[in-house]
Amino acid sequence: MHIDPTDLTLFLAQSIVEQPALVRVVRRGPNVMVKVAHGEEGRLIGRQGRVIQAMRTLVRAVCDPSERLNVDLDAPKKER
Repeated sequence: MHIDPTDLTLFLAQSIVEQPALVRVVRRGPNVMVKVAHGEEGRLIGRQGRVIQAMRTLVRAVCDPSERLNVDLDAPKKER
């Protein structure tokens, strides 16, 4: 059974946020970019990045071992 990493990422992200209809997942080469509603980025990242790291671990577990995917948040960078 083959599980698409993009579909898995979408499912996981929608399960975490409060507005699942606004979650968008796009694969760009080795990166799976997740976009969520404004203000819900912190929910996806989690404390000390634990939630996003767990998502990365699960997605890497279902993909081909030779393929190294990275799950990342598609959000504008904050300026200092």
